[in-house]
Order: sequence, then structure tokens, then C-alpha cells
Amino acid sequence: MKKSTYSLDKVTLRAVFRRRVGSFLLALLMALGTFTAVALHNLTIRQENALEQMVTETRIRCLVTDANGRNGDRLGMMSSFVDMLMGKRHSQGCYLDQYIRDVEALATRPLSAPEDYSLCRILSLNSDSRLSAAEGAKVTFLAGWTEEALRSEEQVCLVPEELADVGPTLTVQDPVWAKPLELTVIGTIENGPENTVYCPFYMDVGDGLTYAFAVESCSFAIGDNTRLDECKAAIYETFVVPSVTGINDGMTFGVLVQDEVYLKTLEEVGDNLAMLRLLQPLLMVLCCCIGFFSSYLTIRGRMKEFAVMRCLGMKQGLVFRLVFEEIFLLTLLGGVAGLTCGVVLEGALRPGALGKALVVMGIFLLGAVVSAMRVTSVNVMKLMKVEE
Repeated sequence: MKKSTYSLDKVTLRAVFRRRVGSFLLALLMALGTFTAVALHNLTIRQENALEQMVTETRIRCLVTDANGRNGDRLGMMSSFVDMLMGKRHSQGCYLDQYIRDVEALATRPLSAPEDYSLCRILSLNSDSRLSAAEGAKVTFLAGWTEEALRSEEQVCLVPEELADVGPTLTVQDPVWAKPLELTVIGTIENGPENTVYCPFYMDVGDGLTYAFAVESCSFAIGDNTRLDECKAAIYETFVVPSVTGINDGMTFGVLVQDEVYLKTLEEVGDNLAMLRLLQPLLMVLCCCIGFFSSYLTIRGRMKEFAVMRCLGMKQGLVFRLVFEEIFLLTLLGGVAGLTCGVVLEGALRPGALGKALVVMGIFLLGAVVSAMRVTSVNVMKLMKVEE
């Protein structure tokens, strides 16, 4: 029995080498199918990762404007709106801070001391575009201080370079304050706005009173892009959608959600993913068809050979086994070659790629098996009538 099996395997190998061109083409088709499956799978994974990264990292900015969608840099909006954005109005049932992040706000008031200077309240350096490196400004914090101090209530300040020698503190006086304040200097600004001192937006003025003040500009980002519609709905419970018919009554302000580019990109990436996911089952069907027709055309030319085998007493099952082993060997060789090319060209096999490649090989082999069954099951008398 072992000798018979060994002999049959030798016949299979001889058949493969005897038909080198046909065997090579069959293995090449399998290699192309396997490589395509790996490449498609890897591309799909990359697109999914890119989509996830875009949703996670994209910063959708929201600009506060008047009710008409204009004057985003001279709002005249009361600071209580910023309080709501910063989560300081929970006691009044406003939880807007749960839907947004990275609030930036700026409010400027003239000082009576130093004379001809203004005090600018900011939540971070990004609150004033004039402090950006792109505008040529350079902010240097003193040892032990960082930008985080601008989010606090401490009596600190950033001074322009002309006040760099003022000392460790700067005396400032706002006309509405009961007394002047000694602000600790935490850094200097080079090439920034002239005659402007910066302090924390919520700096404690030290007299136990809370002062409302006018905010010139305000912006923030959507907190969770996966809940964009929910976040926008929450925003428009406090603000309005800007329109030309909006009424600027000093208490109504709009928000422009700058999500056009994000939504367009999201749609394009989604369409690409849908196409890739559609191509994968199409590839499976194509591999099955290719496996059937290529094997059928290859085996059909050997019907005379099969007829002789059957006449010499070989059973139909053994003939089928002979053909199946030959196709299986070529499928295996082609599949390994395709996987190798996938690893070399793609760098690595992503999770699931091997499974997709094996499925393609299995479907290709299934098509080949169907064609082999179709050919080898033909009546032996019909096989004898096949002309050379």
C-alpha cells in the first residue's frame, strides 16, 4: 500500500514537471491571487487605522461669533459664556464642558497703571494669535513656570520685552478694581504686541468680588468627534447657528463649527473603505472562477491520458486523487510564493492577512477540484473516443 502511494506521488511530480508551462501558469495565478488578498487586506487595515486616527486626532475648531456669523475677534461677549464653556456653571445645569475641549478666550482692558498699557486675559498662549511663533513672537517662561499658570487663578503675568527689567513683580491697576495688584512676572514676550501685559483669564483680583468682563474672542474644539452631532446639539442649546437674520442683542452669540473639511475627508475615506471591503468578496469569487477554468483547461487536454489509466485498471477515485494532488501541490507552491511576496513588499503580514490568503487558496482549490471532478467523472467509453 505504501509502495502504491509512493508510486502515485511520483506520477504526480512527473506530471507537474512534464507540463512545466501549464504548471507554472497555474501556480502563478495562485500566487497573484494570494498576494492580492494580502495586499487588499493590508490596505484595508491601513485605511481603517487612518480613519480611526483621523477621527481621534482631528481638531474640529468652533469659533464663537455674533448672531450673524461675523465679528469673531470683537465679540463684546460677557465672560459668563466662557464660564459655561469651562464648566463653571454646573450649579445652573450647564454641562457644556462635557462636549468640548481646548477652550481659548481673550479679553483686554486698559490699565491706569502702568499708564498706556492694557491687561489681556488669556487661557493659553493660543488664545492670542499675536503670540504665535508664526507671527514672530517668542515667549520665554522663567524657571519654575509654564503655560499651565495661565489656566490658574494666580496673580501672575507675562510682560513685553520693554518691561523685562521691571523686577520680579509688576504693579497693575484696573479702574474697576478696589486697589492695585502686585503680579508676579513669570515670563517675557519678545516681538509681541506692544504695551500689553498678559495674565490668567480667571486671575483672582484679591478683593473677594467676581467681576464680569467683555470677551473679545473665543474658540474651542469638539470634545469627541465620534459624537459630533451630539456635541453640536449641546453647543446650540447655549449658542445659535449663525444666520443673516440673527439678532445681535448682546446676549445671543453664534458658533461656527468648522467641520466641512473633516466631514468631506471622512466621507472619502469611508467610500474607499467600502470599495476595499467590496473588492475582497469579489476577489474570492474571481479566484474560484479562475481556479475552475484554468484547471479545467489544463486537465481537459489530458483526457486521453486519463482514458488510458482507466483502461489499465486504475479506478476513478485514484485518477481524481492524482489530479487533485497535482493541483494541490501547485496551489500550495503558488500560495507560499504569494505570501512571500506579500511579506517582502508589504513589510509584514497584518493580523488576519494569513487567514485571508488561506481562504483564497481554499476557494481557488475548490474551483480546481470541481473542474477535476467534472473531467475525471466522464464515462470511460467517452474518454476512449477523445481524439489525440
